[in-house]
Parts: sequence; structure tokens; C-alpha cells
Amino acid sequence: MPEEVFSVFELPPAPALDTAALKEQFARLSAQLHPDKFQQSPPEQKKEAEARYARINKAWQILRDPKERLIYLYELESGAKPKDVQKIPPGTMDLFVEVGQLCQKVDAFLKEKAQASSALEKASLLARSLAQQDETISLGNKIAAAEQQLDIDLVALDLDWRNGKKDFDMLETLYRKYSYISRWKQQLEERQLALLAD
Repeated sequence: MPEEVFSVFELPPAPALDTAALKEQFARLSAQLHPDKFQQSPPEQKKEAEARYARINKAWQILRDPKERLIYLYELESGAKPKDVQKIPPGTMDLFVEVGQLCQKVDAFLKEKAQASSALEKASLLARSLAQQDETISLGNKIAAAEQQLDIDLVALDLDWRNGKKDFDMLETLYRKYSYISRWKQQLEERQLALLAD
């Protein structure tokens, strides 16, 4: 079973939390317990300070990211890892296909662009480059909308969870959706940067 990180910030284990309050609490604890404050302390105290700070930082890294928080909570509460985490979550197949097709299209264009040698060839590709940038931005907006809906679903799950209705299937589904959305956002950002490069 993983170490309990919610207790580091004196929070009950739950799917959602106030990220602004968490950030504030992390900053306060970091300032109080940063190892630099213990540089003149005996080696034993320095080591303890480093361990406390590492624990706070680990808890912060897990709890601030919904994807990490959900998988952590699943394992904490169920005592096991979820099965089939690579399975495409329900309701995301259309986006999965759309992201895959656009990434392939952009990759093929980038390959063509890299092979263009003359200024005239490169200039002729400019309009297509701008069109593909628009497509990646548009799809990025669609993914952002899906993420907003996911945040709403997370709040609903959290409300049920705190009322004693622990739905592990929904917890796993939301984890997988956050995982895919995170991956898709990264893939599109990489393509956008590549399209902007000379």
C-alpha cells in the first residue's frame, strides 16, 4: 500500500480538493521545513528535515494533479492497482481517433516540410502550416472542453465519495480519462511547437 499523502496536508482521502488551498499550505510548509533552514543543525536533524521535506514534496506532486491523485486514491482505498488502465475510457473514442489522425497528418506534413530545400518550396507550405496550426488549436479547445466536463464529473464523484458512496469504477474511469487528456494535450503541444519552428 502506498504511503498516505493526504495526511501530510491534513486532508481526508477524497477524489477532489481545493487546489488553491493546497498550494497555499504547501508553500507554508515548504517555508517552515525547507532543509536550508537546518544547514547549521546536527547531521541527524538535517537528515530528518530532508526526509520531511521530501515527504511534503511527494505529497504535493501527487495531490495537485487530478490524474495522480485519483490513481493514488484508488490504490490507497482498494489496496490494488486498477486493471485495464490502457483501455480507452468510455466516451473518449472519438477524441482518441481525432487526435491520432491529426497527429499523423501533422507528422507527415512536418516530414514534407523538412525535405523542402528552397525558399520557394518552404513558402508554398506556409498556408498548409497555418491551417494545421489552426486544426491543432481547434482540437486543443475540444480537449479543454472535455477536461472541463471531467472536472465537473470529478466534483460529482467527490460529493458521493464523501457521503459514503465510493464508486471505484468511476474513480478508475476518471483516472483513465485524465490520463488520456494529459497525453493528448502533450501530443498537440509538441506538434504546435514543431509547426511553429522554421
